[in-house]
Amino acid sequence: MSKTPYAEKLIKKFKTKYGLAGSDFWPLKLGGREQWIINHNALERVALQEEISWSIEVLNFAPDVVVKATASHPRTGATIQSLGEAGPKTTKNAYLYAMAEKRAVDRCILKLLNAHAYLYTDQDADEFKQKDEEETWKEQVK
Repeated sequence: MSKTPYAEKLIKKFKTKYGLAGSDFWPLKLGGREQWIINHNALERVALQEEISWSIEVLNFAPDVVVKATASHPRTGATIQSLGEAGPKTTKNAYLYAMAEKRAVDRCILKLLNAHAYLYTDQDADEFKQKDEEETWKEQVK
């Protein structure tokens, strides 16, 4: 299984700096590689500690909901935008606006923290959801 050293370094930093637990992360096996997932609620706690703020603009209503998030990090002065989408083909969730918003905001937060493409949130795709039978991952990230 291929591992990303930078992702593991980020996880350790997030646990130490923001007080996150090993249970806030898990590896998702995609083909021959491992993709690390962070829990959406944990990422929101990180954003709160970093004082990251954001706004949302709805760009499309149907058939898919598309929103644009604009997020700012007051300590670095960085501002970033990202899109979030949700529709019948991209989620089983019935709350499309909430899902699109979570995806857009999570992507902005990860980008502001230089973690995008190394960590993904469980909201980014239905297949990223934690499976009940995968309990051994908790010990992998200590």
